[in-house]
Amino acid sequence: MKKTPLSKAVAIALCWFAMPVLSCSINVVYNEVASPPYYLGDGELIPKNPGIAVELVNMAAAKIKCKVKWERMPNRRVQNEILYGKADAMLMFSFNAERAGYAVYPMKDDNPDPALRLAALTYRVYVRNDSPLQWNGQEFTQLNGAIGVNAAYSVAKEISKLGATVEEAPGTVNNLKKLRLGRIAAYVMQDLPADAMIEDMKITDVRKLALPLSTKDYYLPFSKDFYAKYPDVANNLWKEIATLRQTRGKELIAKYGKLS
Repeated sequence: MKKTPLSKAVAIALCWFAMPVLSCSINVVYNEVASPPYYLGDGELIPKNPGIAVELVNMAAAKIKCKVKWERMPNRRVQNEILYGKADAMLMFSFNAERAGYAVYPMKDDNPDPALRLAALTYRVYVRNDSPLQWNGQEFTQLNGAIGVNAAYSVAKEISKLGATVEEAPGTVNNLKKLRLGRIAAYVMQDLPADAMIEDMKITDVRKLALPLSTKDYYLPFSKDFYAKYPDVANNLWKEIATLRQTRGKELIAKYGKLS
């Protein structure tokens, strides 16, 4: 029997509704230098096992029927992409006043809401084995020289407030080399990626001081342009991330623990 134009239209409509419909698309940018286990691999490549934070965002986006487009680039460019509205969100950034001027964080009572974080990371102080430097949780003593940090990391400002000289350099490998050569007095970095790199490089002449410098919550901040247009998308994604971090977090930590 020959189909009428109406029956064809009905058939097309039925096929359309049977297909999964993506309600939004989000362009997320993040650092090209690995920070295991939260994001793995270096350079522009996004590996098959991309890391805990990437997987959490992908799973949360699928829950709200969003497609995520990922791009990797140097850390300063990541922040500029959000500042100028060229990207929608940036992965794994702590809150500070400067970033809050151009990016939107999940807030509660005028503060970032820790319940909606991606992860909490601890910064530790690394020194050479022969270093007399001490950190008592409030101040440095016997500090002779600059403290190294990864370029564009907000922890640099915290260290400056303590009265120490900060020297930025790109990447954990560069900073560890500078530390071992005595070009910096200490290196402050998130403990998970730093410990992994020390183990991978088989470094034995560097040690970690006992007390952490600080512990920070890290988020998925959105550009102001994106949030102004799609506040429900951002808020729903943050909520799904929080739920999945609680329900799938241990599973992902175990997975990447085996891969490291």
